[in-house]
Amino acid sequence: MTMWDGRFKKKTDRLMERFNNSLPVDQELFAEDIEGSIAWARALKKAKVLSLRECAAVERGLARLLEDFKQNRARFVASDEDIHMAIERMLAAKIGAAGEKLHTGRSRNDQVATDTRLYVMRRATDIRQLISGLQKALLSRAKSDMTVIAPAYTHLQQAQPVLLSHYWLSFLFALEREKTRFAQVKECTDLMPLGSGAVAGSGFNVDRNFLARKLGFSKISDNSMDAVASRDFVLQALAACASCGTLLSRYAEDLVVWSSREFSFVELDDAWATGSSMMPQKKNPDSLELIRGKAGRFIGNHTGFAATLKGVGLAYYKDLQEDKASLFDSLCQMELVLEVFTNVIATLSVNADAIKKDLDPLLFATDLADYLVSKGVPFRQAHKVVGKLVGCCVASGAKLTGLTVDQLREFSPLFGNDALRVFKWENAIEHRGVYGGTGTGSVRRQIIKAESLIKNS
Repeated sequence: MTMWDGRFKKKTDRLMERFNNSLPVDQELFAEDIEGSIAWARALKKAKVLSLRECAAVERGLARLLEDFKQNRARFVASDEDIHMAIERMLAAKIGAAGEKLHTGRSRNDQVATDTRLYVMRRATDIRQLISGLQKALLSRAKSDMTVIAPAYTHLQQAQPVLLSHYWLSFLFALEREKTRFAQVKECTDLMPLGSGAVAGSGFNVDRNFLARKLGFSKISDNSMDAVASRDFVLQALAACASCGTLLSRYAEDLVVWSSREFSFVELDDAWATGSSMMPQKKNPDSLELIRGKAGRFIGNHTGFAATLKGVGLAYYKDLQEDKASLFDSLCQMELVLEVFTNVIATLSVNADAIKKDLDPLLFATDLADYLVSKGVPFRQAHKVVGKLVGCCVASGAKLTGLTVDQLREFSPLFGNDALRVFKWENAIEHRGVYGGTGTGSVRRQIIKAESLIKNS
């Protein structure tokens, strides 16, 4: 027996019951449904639908149900097609007729929209805190790796020397934008639908502003059809997870490559690596590879629900039930990914000697061109001069840094004795002292700003 079968002459087919049942997924909303139901009971009391005694009984019963759920004592039955019906049934079983009054003036349409918004707001806040935790780990690395000069890459080719701290901070500042996206998710979600009923609004004069205050919403929905139909906040949460997952994947890819024997720039702590079932020598960066792999899952969840949503008219259709599996998966997996990446960053070892040994002298090429510019040569001409010089070094096997001033002058008479000062890694770093650059002073300013961002997050 269901709570809506009065109109029907035949029982629902068992296969249809199983097909229609969302309880295995939406029981994740148990706490939010209890919270919303307590607020609704108080609103019904305020509207004189529930008596003071009935409201108190409902509140006590709901609190007991939540405790049962936390203690794994809640028992669902086959006819509980979703979490809302399950809680209503269990409440009526505990307290009797007062429990059957709770759904007065409320629909599962505005109920599930409210529960899901409460859930997203909470998880978005949790994710922002986890992003801050990863930023703290990156900030610590930036401070400890200030003396390490590493090759920066474009097209997977060594490009220019940078402080390794500069690299870690690039990750930190990119994460700040992802944190902003989750703040926007919370802002977009902060709109209370409860009281909208099924589509046209509640038939009882409930105080919706009172409900919003009780549930922690700053705004109430202006239109009941929009309130029960809208899932843009779900799409935005999924998009934020896809964006953040993509960013995390890119840095995970770098570290996967850097941890290989061919690079040996970093080594993962044993706690965050795995071995091979066949090859005893293997130490695999599986934590990073899984982070990289999860990005596809985040993107798929966003794309999949966008495809579902695009065909759904106004107001509520059962298609919208499909929002929760992808939403819960993305938010839970995002929290897991952020926690793992934080631990990876905090515990990995940097092999400064291997990095220094790998620095290609050709990394000075841009600085050499800049030197000629400082002597009055137009940059495009300077670029061509140094390009020919590099080509000769590559062809002959000579090192750029091993050339004498006389050899340099064969390519341009403007090379002076001071040109050899270009061939110092520290000078190359300090040459990029512009705001946001890799110069030591610039990086220190970035650290100060990063500290402020984290402190105020």
